[in-house]
Amino acid sequence: MSFAADHLILNIILFLIGLAFLVKGSDFFVEAASQIARSYKIPEIIIGLTLVSIGTSLPEFATDIYASIEGESGIVVGDLVGSNITNISLVLGVAVVMLGVMPSPKEVVKRDALFMLGTFFVFAGICFMGNGNLGRAGGFVMLILMMGYLFYLFKNRDSLASLEEGEEHEKAVYSSMSKAWIFLFLGVTMIFLGAKAMVDNVIVVAERFNMSQGLIAATIVAFGTSVPELAVTVTSIRKGKKGIALGNIIGSCIFNILLIMGLCAIINPLEIEFNLLYVIIPTMLFCGVMLLIFMRSGWRLARAEGIAFLLVYIGYLIYNAIKLA
Repeated sequence: MSFAADHLILNIILFLIGLAFLVKGSDFFVEAASQIARSYKIPEIIIGLTLVSIGTSLPEFATDIYASIEGESGIVVGDLVGSNITNISLVLGVAVVMLGVMPSPKEVVKRDALFMLGTFFVFAGICFMGNGNLGRAGGFVMLILMMGYLFYLFKNRDSLASLEEGEEHEKAVYSSMSKAWIFLFLGVTMIFLGAKAMVDNVIVVAERFNMSQGLIAATIVAFGTSVPELAVTVTSIRKGKKGIALGNIIGSCIFNILLIMGLCAIINPLEIEFNLLYVIIPTMLFCGVMLLIFMRSGWRLARAEGIAFLLVYIGYLIYNAIKLA
């Protein structure tokens, strides 16, 4: 059963309802899962490295797994690559402009930012070598890299104690474990329904107006699924957790490419549209290189660099608007 409507206004309304379900369902899931994990004495640092980091990527996960099952490669690749561009150029750009200066510790640059950029180039290399196709073998490669990264984080969790500074779930959100389980399942249900509503309506609108699903996904859907990263980043800044703001964005970019893209490619090999392959993916690479250079320059991100990120995002939107017009 499709959640799409026959009229454009209804398509937009259903898309926005789906987005709201997706974001709020993700919030329910992360809060409930964190509380349940604590009840089983799972250390806070493990919760932070897994549930909190993956939690902000749940909208992309649900949307793109569903799109992959439906065989909509353009939505999968457009959303995940577009989300990474949005995370770096818009979300991080806003964060740096708000702060004025954001520290970029050497260990974060050398460990996480370099690994993130490496995953971007591995993904791009596989896509170009496959002439615009990302098959199951490529998906397995990315999942192996994801497991290696997680293993490294867990093995070196004692050296990552600074992450505990950003733990925002010190108190139980739900009054009982039964409520936590109820909201866990409610969150999963809302995530699924929201993802289906968003994907179904993007497909219908793209077909009706003969638009590229990939470009719609790379802009509108990508912005929608990046809302959790934006919310977490702004909240972290307001509470003085500068490191969490930066770490959340880098972690989400890694999860998007290695975990979600890898799983999607295994479910259904991905065919990549021309504009995605030769414009959107290179834009992601450019953003990743910009981020690493800016972080390495003085081991901090300055307001001028945040403005540069925002200008890249504006240019990205203008290009996509012209192509979709």
